[in-house]
Parts: sequence; structure tokens; C-alpha cells
Amino acid sequence: MSDMTRSHYYFNSSIFRQNFRQHGWIGIIYALGLLFALPLQLFMSNNPDAKPQEIDHLFRIAGSVQALFIITIPVAAGLFLFRYLQAKSPADLWHSLPLRREHLFTAHLTSGLTLLLLPVWLTAGVVAVIKPWSGNFYIFQGADIWQWCITVSILTLFLFCFSVFVGICTGQSILQGIIIYILLILPAVLISLIHSHLAMYLYGYANANSNLHDSNSQIWSPFVHIVYYFTGKPFTNTELWIYGVLALLFIGLSYLLYRKRNTEKAGQAIAFGYFNPLFKAGVMLCAMLIAGNYFAQMKQQQMGWVISGYAIGAIIGYVAAEMIVRKTWQIMTRKVVAEFAVYAVMLGLLLYIPVSSVTGYEARVPSGDKISGVYMGANYRLYTPTDDLYTTPYMGQNPFSDDKDYIEAVRKLHQTVVTVRPDHTSRQYVYEYFTLAYQLENGDKLVREYWIPKKGFESELKAVKDTEAYKYEKYNLALLDKDLDFMWVTNRNKKVAISDPGEISELKQIIKREISNMSYEVQIDKDGKPDVANIQVEVKVKENSNQVSTDYGYYYPWKSTFHELEKWMNEKGYADKIRITAEDIQSAEIIKDDYMDEKTPKNPTSPEQRVALAREKNRTAVTKDKVLLTDVLAHHFNYGVENGNYIVKLMYKEGYSDFVMLKESDMTSELKALLK
Repeated sequence: MSDMTRSHYYFNSSIFRQNFRQHGWIGIIYALGLLFALPLQLFMSNNPDAKPQEIDHLFRIAGSVQALFIITIPVAAGLFLFRYLQAKSPADLWHSLPLRREHLFTAHLTSGLTLLLLPVWLTAGVVAVIKPWSGNFYIFQGADIWQWCITVSILTLFLFCFSVFVGICTGQSILQGIIIYILLILPAVLISLIHSHLAMYLYGYANANSNLHDSNSQIWSPFVHIVYYFTGKPFTNTELWIYGVLALLFIGLSYLLYRKRNTEKAGQAIAFGYFNPLFKAGVMLCAMLIAGNYFAQMKQQQMGWVISGYAIGAIIGYVAAEMIVRKTWQIMTRKVVAEFAVYAVMLGLLLYIPVSSVTGYEARVPSGDKISGVYMGANYRLYTPTDDLYTTPYMGQNPFSDDKDYIEAVRKLHQTVVTVRPDHTSRQYVYEYFTLAYQLENGDKLVREYWIPKKGFESELKAVKDTEAYKYEKYNLALLDKDLDFMWVTNRNKKVAISDPGEISELKQIIKREISNMSYEVQIDKDGKPDVANIQVEVKVKENSNQVSTDYGYYYPWKSTFHELEKWMNEKGYADKIRITAEDIQSAEIIKDDYMDEKTPKNPTSPEQRVALAREKNRTAVTKDKVLLTDVLAHHFNYGVENGNYIVKLMYKEGYSDFVMLKESDMTSELKALLK
């Protein structure tokens, strides 16, 4: 092939040289940035005496700095290399050359990829060369270098191709940059807004608390995905394949659109008219969701404010989109009003239909014959964390139970809840949060989340909590089947370790029996008695790993009604070592709690403020007498707002304090005499 043919074909050397002269700084900055973010950081440490640290991937080294360069430089390359499209004179000049558009596009695309990928490969090569050097604070394998190189190459390719695609669809460089980052973030933000919208109007909506911190949302935003994962774990092969395929898709679409793009569109906001409706609808929808959610949160979901919020968002979104498209603020015409009305109705239906009764979402309770397993509790998400940054005590376990009594009890509770629909806003009741999840026979899952008041649902809650299956999950008894090297009995600052394998085996079986035999009344602490202590277990996931949070712990309660456990602890001599005695108490301040009707300054349920009120009226008594302190410890129960009882503020020798209560019947004559 002759030089003349090549110059008129895809690989025009003159365009390459021109791009390298004009935009070579992009590659230089990218190379310097990556060399700073990775090879140089291998030798940087605040502690020069630190030992080399083993890492599982190279993104752990200054991951945020790496992310900064990777999410900015490829986008900048797309902006500058194709900037000639966004101005009429340069566009006319380039398109007057004796080159077909696909040849011109290929030359610029190849120039950009060369400028971007060579720094990545150079950085990987430098890391490979200096890997065995002394003074390196990190230990990693050659495969880690390959993994880093492939990952960054694919992400660079994706971001550059996406930037080019957006540039071809728009006619202004500034707008191109803004749209690029909006679109890179938008999926996660939009998912979060839609979750908030559905949670406001769908009773029992699951995933109501999801946000940008959730990996499920982050994975839909390339921008958040890159920033988050570069500080955490590397991309999976599936994710890299997706980004690679998307990059190729953007290249193909860019070729097609570039051939049809009119040069006269330079300077226009949107280069293709058929994208205008999508652009306007998208801006309107986002503005409506943001404004609607804002007013709903600020005005406690008052319907008038919420509807006004959606209307204001629709107007602002449409006007902003229209002004951007027309490049003027003078947009008011009859056609605009009619078009706005059409958009508003369509988007209004789009937001309303999913939360209307048409879907049957709120009343849907599966019949018993369609359920193969059920879960009820507050830890559902801990069974299937969306990333491996942290481990949980529930990982690897099946959250669903096929116990028929449990399934039916949960189903009846669910049916009662959707019928009564208790309001969570009332301060009169104490609520408990539950996730109700069904594993259906057809393989689907049905998940709902509720705040259920403890009063009014006692019989339904009792039916659920009395089942062994519920207690098995609630107190994670499956964890006791694992091998444990230690168990600890803890009570405030007191801690006793149990390491004998025989004692650990006995203790695990006793805990299982005690929890399995717990009544509903014990589970809800109806008697108000505080737990004697906690039994702590810790499971080691990875040995000799530098990754944080690989081990996880769990606490089992030692209830005052666990008589078998108490007997065992006494026999082994552990009970006396962790029990709180009068010797641990510095003093006790006692008041008669008859301040229910008093207006306290801030929080009427605060024991501190109720004690302060009593001090103002000289109605408190302080004692350091060990006999009286022993009486208090023998009869106290957990604090609760209730006139007629006595509030006791215990000051511990370690400096912290605690509020407990005594009933009238538990007050000895000596304690009563203090208040006279």
C-alpha cells in the first residue's frame, strides 16, 4: 500500500503527528500522574521502619489518587481531541480535508487511545521493574501487575470512548463535559431517588434505606464505581467485560452518528434533534424527583407540599432543558406550554402508577402453599453483603427457614400489618424494625420492611417469637456450630476468657438450650431486668491477612432468667469475676420519679433532666454506703419513663454513669430514709 493510499485511509500519519504535537501533554500528564500514584507510592511511608506489607491488589496503594487521574484524564482527552466538532471554523477546516469522516474519526480515536494507553502500560512496566527493589513497602505478585494493567486499560478505554460518544451527540465542549459526568453519576443517583420516591408512597417498600453508599447502587454509576472500588476491592472480570463491551458499543455508535452529524450543529447543545425529547424528559424527571423528595422530607410528606414539589421540579426541569437546547432564555410560546403539559402528564403517570394500588404491592401477602422458606428479623442484608470489604456473622448462612409454624406465624403477622397499617410517626409506642422475606416455590423472593409497634401486635409477635426457628435466626445460633478458640464473658470493663475446649463446648450447648427455651416475655425484657453479662465469640476468617475487618464477633445475652447458665458460671468461678458489685460503684444518687407532668427543657424522657429537676427542688439523695449500694444492685431494673418508681444514677469508679430504676416495693427502709 503506497503512502498516498495510507494517507487517505484510516492511518493518516499527518493527523497523528498533529495530535501528538497539539495534545501530547495529555499523555505526559497521565503518565506522570500514574507514576506518582503507583510506583512512587511503593516507596512512600510515614514510618521508615515499617515492615513490607502484603497486599492483595495494587489498587490499595493510593487508590483515591489513582482514581483521580483515571476518571479525569481520559475524559479530558475526549474533550480536547474532538473539540474541533464543537466550533464551526475548526469543524469546517477538518471536514474540508480530503478524508472520509470514518477515516478522520479513526485517526483521532487512535491518537487518543495511544496517548492514554501508553502511560498505563509504561506505569505497569515500571512497577514490574522496581518490584524487587529494596525500600519497597509493599509485597505483591506479578499477577497483580497484570490485573492492574488490564483493569486500568479497560477503564481508560471505556471513559475515553464514552467521552467521545457524548461529544459527537452534543455541540458544546462545556456541555459535553457536564453531561459526561452527570451521566456517569446519574444511574446511581436516579436509583437512590426512585427508592426514596417508592419508599414514601409504598407501605412496606424494601430497600427504602438504600443510598449511594450501597454497592448495589454504586455498581450502576461508573464514576462512583471507580472511586469506591479503587479504595476498596478491584473490579471483577464480569464488570471488566461489561465495560469493555460498552466501550466497543460507544465506538460503533460514534462511527454511525459521526457520519450523520451536520457540521452546522457545532455550537448547538444537542447535535441530533431526536435526542431532544429524551434530554428534556430526563432533566424533568430528575428535577421532579429531587424537588418532590426534598419537600416530602422537609414537610413530613404533607401531600400539598409534595405535589407542589413535583410541580416546581417539573417546571424548573423543563425550562432549564428548553433553554439549554435553544441557547436562550426567551422560550415562552404556545407550543412550549402544550409540550410542557404533555411531558408533565406522561412523567406524572410514570411516577404515580408504580405507587398506586394498581400494582397491588402493599397488600400482597403470599399464600402458605406458595412459600418454601421465610425470614423475619433485622439482619436480612447481613446474609448477602454486596461486597467483600467486610464480613458479617451471618455470611454463608441460609436466612430462610422452612418451619411450617414459623412460616404461618410470619404470614399472619404480615397480613395483620398490611391490614392495620400502623403509623410509624406516633411517639406513643415503641417500634421494632423487621424485614419480612419469603422464598417462594417458583424461586422468586418477596421482601417487605416494616416498623411494627410492640403494643397492639402482641399476639402476632408472640406467635412468631415463640418459634424456635425465629430464635435460631434472631440469636444466630448457627454461629455456635463453628470452631471457636475463645469465648469471653464481658460486663462493662470486666472480661473473662474461656479457652478450654471442653468448657467452650459445654458453654455453647448451654447457650443454645437457654435461648431456645426463652419465652416471648423474656425476649422483650418484660420484667425490665438488665442482662447479667454478654457472651462474646469471635470467628477468624483469614489468618495473617492485612485486610481489615476480616474477623467478626457476636454477642449472646446472659439473661437473668438463664439459670442453667448462671449455675455453670458459678461452678466454673467466672460469675464472680464479671459481676458488678458495690465495690465498683462510687456513689448512687436517688430521686422519686414523679416528674411525668413536669415540663423539662428538652427531652422529657431524659433521666438526666429528670434528676436535674429533682436537684433544683432539693429532692435527691446521694449515698456511698456499700450496703445500700448492694441493695440497689440486687433489685434494679432498666430505666423507663414511669411515675411512682425511683430513678438511681450510679456513678462507677471508672468515671462513667448509668441510670437504673427501683420499684416502690424494692425500696428498703434505709433507702427511703435517705429521701426524707
